[in-house]
Amino acid sequence: MQTMRVLRDHPARAAAVFLLALLLLTPADVPLSQMFYRAGVGFTWSADGLLEFVRATIPDLVIGTFAACLLLWIASLLNPRLPWRVTTPQISFLATTLIVGPGLIIETLLKPNWGRARPKDISAFGGEAAYTPPWQMAHECDHNCSFVSGHAAIAFWMTAYAFLLPPRWRTAGLLAGLLFGFAIGAVRIVQGAHFFTDVVAAGLIVLVVNEICAALFLTRTPA
Repeated sequence: MQTMRVLRDHPARAAAVFLLALLLLTPADVPLSQMFYRAGVGFTWSADGLLEFVRATIPDLVIGTFAACLLLWIASLLNPRLPWRVTTPQISFLATTLIVGPGLIIETLLKPNWGRARPKDISAFGGEAAYTPPWQMAHECDHNCSFVSGHAAIAFWMTAYAFLLPPRWRTAGLLAGLLFGFAIGAVRIVQGAHFFTDVVAAGLIVLVVNEICAALFLTRTPA
């Protein structure tokens, strides 16, 4: 009963539990990717113009939202009476979650070192590498590997803004950020660049980092 109350009162923790449960769906990785693969052709949507546009622009778009907040923070220091103020704890929270989650943990530590081959590179889809589950470090990829999805991670980072919303809007903001992350993750799955669990793991890591940093930076900040 106490656990249910905690999850109800802390939607980010409930979402993290949900993502952890999804991460156990490892057997769905190959069958799900198989839906977008044609023997002798490959992943037919891998070079689709619209999907490539999304892939190329989403990181800049998300980082652009942070840049806008950074400008608002500077403006708030110069004029504390601005109606749309960004406080120092808030900008510190946003900067730290962006750097630590998508930046340090995912792009710097996991992707270069985990060694998980991308779907398009495994033998089931015409490549030479072996499929490995997400929790297993491997040597099937030398750099810029499949685990975890960097594009999904930067999209899931948008859930950080939910922690800055008034409590009554926080759950809706969190759901919007999660849907955005899954949408971008779906693009990468369709392109044969990532497995389903790469996307889910990205969401889980980013959300946990956001939750921890919110406790560190925002507990004394008015909603």
